[in-house]
Amino acid sequence: MTAAGYNPTTDSAFFADVTDVFRKHPEAAQRYALASLVLEQEMEIDFTRKHGVSRIEDGRIITEFHDRESDPAVIRSRLCIKWELRGQDLVCVDWREAEV
Repeated sequence: MTAAGYNPTTDSAFFADVTDVFRKHPEAAQRYALASLVLEQEMEIDFTRKHGVSRIEDGRIITEFHDRESDPAVIRSRLCIKWELRGQDLVCVDWREAEV
């Protein structure tokens, strides 16, 4: 059963275009994967108000969502791990704390 919002059959033109991009840039394709936002949508995460911060802990990837405006967490250095297209702009919606 396919999760709501993720359907490679319904979104076949989109997946075909993404496949073409991955084929056109094989070196970059080894560093990236296409991610669905189905879980975030199920949790009703509003990326205009929140952003994710991910870390590796005990063999798991843990993502916490923080308010963009009032995030008290101090992150010395972070790497964007998930992008979302908003209009014509790519916006980072999930960060990983960089190792120091």
